Amino acid sequence: AALHDAVTNPPENASDDDVDELIETVKGADPREAKDAANRWREIHAAETEEQAEERRYQKRSFRMTAPCDGLVTINATLPTLEARQVYASVNHIAGEQSKNDTRTNEQRLADGLIQLATAYAKGQVNGGRENPNLLITFSVESLLGDSNEPGVTSWGDRIPAHIVRRMAEHANLQRLLTTGTHVLDLGRSERYATFHQYTALVARDGGCRWDGCRIPPAWCEIDHLTDWILGGATDLDELVMWCSHHHHEKHRPGVKVIGNAHNLQLQLADGTIINCPPKTVSRNFSSREQPDQPERPEQGDLFGDGPPGRTSQAAA
Repeated sequence: AALHDAVTNPPENASDDDVDELIETVKGADPREAKDAANRWREIHAAETEEQAEERRYQKRSFRMTAPCDGLVTINATLPTLEARQVYASVNHIAGEQSKNDTRTNEQRLADGLIQLATAYAKGQVNGGRENPNLLITFSVESLLGDSNEPGVTSWGDRIPAHIVRRMAEHANLQRLLTTGTHVLDLGRSERYATFHQYTALVARDGGCRWDGCRIPPAWCEIDHLTDWILGGATDLDELVMWCSHHHHEKHRPGVKVIGNAHNLQLQLADGTIINCPPKTVSRNFSSREQPDQPERPEQGDLFGDGPPGRTSQAAA
């Protein structure tokens, strides 16, 4: 079962001999070890980069509902692993712990949690994504800095590609864990890159997602460095903007170029199209400032392609 996907749907570059070698290699392994080996094997033989694979999976996302049957509707959702875990964590959190005398199955408890979440949103009681239930992802500092491409690992054992974890780290709580060998030396305190006061200022200035025509409100937006902090971007208001999850993804596509700063912002897409991204709410304090000439920023493709000197090519936002 752990090898099923790799064996029945191997990468284009993998031959029958490669499949046989995988099967031979994992003989005697437990299911977790076999699954990890299969995932690593797919990465080695894949014809596409991690970013291309992420884009392919992202485009397969879907949400479907069947026609009612006996008063019941079946919901089918296909999501990338990370987003699926976020959905599960949120639904599980709002459903609460199962009490001793609770007669519901776990599936019924989660269904109730989904209903509660939708009901709360309909009542205007859901405030957005600043305090969502946490996902725990373990990630090496070498991969965080772009000196390695070892993936992060969730508490469920899911392997999350390095460039995705780097992107998440821009608006995550980071907890430092120093070790020597197998011994823990120090457990640092959590810290958030964009402070609460910066978030408040961004709400006042951006008014939501900066993509032209997008109406996603600030509470549901993510904070992004216009120049990735790994590539020298500063956590200053001039360098921070709000995007909804979808347009944050669009901004980080290979070939996208950032023009200007947060006060006079444009995106040049890979096909040359220019997207104007003005603040939704422009106050006098923000709009009256004289804007200095902006240095040329790296294209978003640079984050996935040719990296800075001394860094691997996979250093991503």
